[in-house]
Amino acid sequence: MDYSRRSFIQKLGYSLPIVSLPLTSWGGSMKLLSPMGVQKRKGFHRNFKSIGDRTWIGADFWSVPMEDWEIKKGRLEFSGNKKSARLHFLTEVVQPTDGSLTMEAKLGLLEAKGDKGAVGFNIGIQDQTDPASIKAACYYGQGIAAGVSLEGKIFLGEKSSSLPVGFDFKDFSLKFVGDTSAGKSTGTLLAIDSQKRKAELTNSLEGTLEGLVALENNILQKDASTFWWSEVSLSGNKVVSVPDNSFGPILWSMYTLSDGQLKLSAQMAPLGKADTKVVSLELLKAGKWVEVAKQNFDPLSYVATFSLPYTQAQQDQPFRVSYRLGEVTHTYKGCIRKEPTRQKLLFGGLTCQNWLGYPYRPLVENLEKSNPDLLYFSGDQIYEENGGYPIKREPEDKAILSYLGKWFMFGWSFGNIMRDRPTICTPDDHDVFQGNLWGDGGVHISLEEWAKKRDAHGGFVQTTAMVNVVNQTQCAHLPDPIQAEPLPSGISTWFTALTYGRVSFAIVSDRYFKSGPEKIRPGEGRIDHIREPLPIGTLESDELSYLGKQQVAFLENWVTDWHQADMKVLLSQTLFSSVGTHHGPKKEYLTGDLDSGGWPKKQKDDVLRIMRKACVFHINGDQHVPFLLKYSIDEPKDGSWTYCTPAISTGYPRWGQPDLVNMPFTDRPAHNLPHTGCYRDVFGNDNYVYAVGNPDDDFREEKNRYVASQKKASGFGLITFDTQARTIKMEAYRFLADLASNDNANTYPGWPLTISQFDNDGRRALGFLPQLSLSEANQLVQVIDEESGEVVSALRTLGKMYRPKVYAYGKYSVVVGEGASQKTIAGLQLTTDPNALQNV
Repeated sequence: MDYSRRSFIQKLGYSLPIVSLPLTSWGGSMKLLSPMGVQKRKGFHRNFKSIGDRTWIGADFWSVPMEDWEIKKGRLEFSGNKKSARLHFLTEVVQPTDGSLTMEAKLGLLEAKGDKGAVGFNIGIQDQTDPASIKAACYYGQGIAAGVSLEGKIFLGEKSSSLPVGFDFKDFSLKFVGDTSAGKSTGTLLAIDSQKRKAELTNSLEGTLEGLVALENNILQKDASTFWWSEVSLSGNKVVSVPDNSFGPILWSMYTLSDGQLKLSAQMAPLGKADTKVVSLELLKAGKWVEVAKQNFDPLSYVATFSLPYTQAQQDQPFRVSYRLGEVTHTYKGCIRKEPTRQKLLFGGLTCQNWLGYPYRPLVENLEKSNPDLLYFSGDQIYEENGGYPIKREPEDKAILSYLGKWFMFGWSFGNIMRDRPTICTPDDHDVFQGNLWGDGGVHISLEEWAKKRDAHGGFVQTTAMVNVVNQTQCAHLPDPIQAEPLPSGISTWFTALTYGRVSFAIVSDRYFKSGPEKIRPGEGRIDHIREPLPIGTLESDELSYLGKQQVAFLENWVTDWHQADMKVLLSQTLFSSVGTHHGPKKEYLTGDLDSGGWPKKQKDDVLRIMRKACVFHINGDQHVPFLLKYSIDEPKDGSWTYCTPAISTGYPRWGQPDLVNMPFTDRPAHNLPHTGCYRDVFGNDNYVYAVGNPDDDFREEKNRYVASQKKASGFGLITFDTQARTIKMEAYRFLADLASNDNANTYPGWPLTISQFDNDGRRALGFLPQLSLSEANQLVQVIDEESGEVVSALRTLGKMYRPKVYAYGKYSVVVGEGASQKTIAGLQLTTDPNALQNV
């Protein structure tokens, strides 16, 4: 399988050659050059009369906001209120060469709002931070506006003049002609209405006219009159076609492989009711594509989900998703990667995708170079502000499309790396349009009630159907959920287990079942933010829920199930502690945060006790600050290690800087870094912080989006599970890391760190049972308290010799092996004889 740099760039489908830039080079110096794989053609023309009703305009276009554009009754219509809403041409790129281009459209007024409204073209769209990226151009790019306004003006750039009196906006045409010669450009815009009234305007334009082009509505202001288009065209020798820039109708796929079962989801574009729903999955066998499954995509989520037995894990298996739209069959290719069963498993940890750093190109390239075997997106794959426009909470169908438009941004950035390796993806609070989420078992809260306290109340705001769309788009490819039936509200669950590369993963939601803060802290406003010191225990109650009974029962069973696994890892959305000290743009100090995983402590500690029985390592995200820490339950550092990975792109800033507020600490690590050591939070948790990657305070002054993301502590995590040595290596890479160098600027202070698997149980042993001499190496050994029946520990040994620890006096049973080969030795007690031996 070719994982070369060249193959990566080719499959990304950018509109121009990409070069590897050092950290300091992301400043807008790169200009649009001749695109790769371009085609010359006479021109591009699209008549919307031949397209059925649907939201997705076509593979050659990308609309922003997506839900505000649609094909309806043979016309392209815009119905939104966003300023500068655009339909971008993806596959037609204007070159920075001498020559000319012509753009034409037939259009008319759809809904009039007085004299508010301006419509037309945008020419030469590029992003200043990343001018090489068409994705960045669609969401951050700026170009030259050319159009007409209902105030009776025709405009081109900064120049304008009057339209003829009585100009008919209900039916007219626009034509733009641009010419570039010797690095200078001119443009002419012609507007003609149905009665042949016309106006023409010519202007000198800055630069060489290069980048994307778009249709644009609400050019001058938001919430203005809307328009329809019946046909558009683009031609000229400055325009080249780049078919690889197309997006859809198969947008991307994700898959997992576990216990001989392949689950694969294909995310389709929002197609029309008249379009076929059937999607096929094919495997390449003996040089031929063989169909192995067919499924209809879901009419709300537009996801087709495939599940089939899979026995070829020891070889790379190419696949493709196939879909026929009209007379054209579209395919999307990928590869089921060979499972690394007897070597190191490289795990990529990613979280929190604010659009500040979109499309995250330096990070995506570094992730591809790192070539992880398995990816984990732990939550907040969308934020409400992503794309530069607000969400729509209602009606339900618009809310779903509003989510999908932002979800598609995620797939557009990471789809190419997800196509050839397993991906775990879990939703968090922002994915369901909530800044904070205490799901309270899936109950709903009305929009009116939620608005009173915003994100400081338990319950889901959005409808069951919309939440289930989020679950299906992000989790349909995961192994089947442990709880098949939905919650009483109808909301689906997705917590599950996955085994890959001899590592067993429990995938849980630390939001869906958690109690809301209103149950223990009455008041108005942000009751989740604790600004004053409180006595330990003030915020506790036996009635509170953390992971919920269902997930706790699952974990209790999972820690004893070691089928095809040597190590165990818990995956959740956030870390189980409260270590962030300063929050928000003003860097406000908070004593505690009820949105953190450090609360409620009693129920959280119950989960940590289960984890340490099997030396479970914990990976999470959400905090916008990378942390390495060790949990404490009954005494400092007696729990598991956890890695909270950096945000892909940080929006809301946080810091973990307890030294700034004179917080007492003990046991500072040998590296002696500030803000590290054992600190006690307001909930009574003793958190041993080994490393923290804080943002720079001057990020607000940075204009370059990628550099700002770097300064806000954005990046990604890599975790190497060595199942032979039973070690875990944790690395963190900054957003603009230069992986060709070993510069410390690539990472954060305190990283990397390597621990033993067995460091994830920090209990101090009272003593030992007799040492076990096993007939076979690497067997599962469970120690069970005979009086209580409780599992004390469950581990796969490393080698043939194992000395079980115990933490109280009593009699214990030791169960060795799995399935039919299990052997039980009862009545064992703590021994003071270091040479005591038990043959098994």
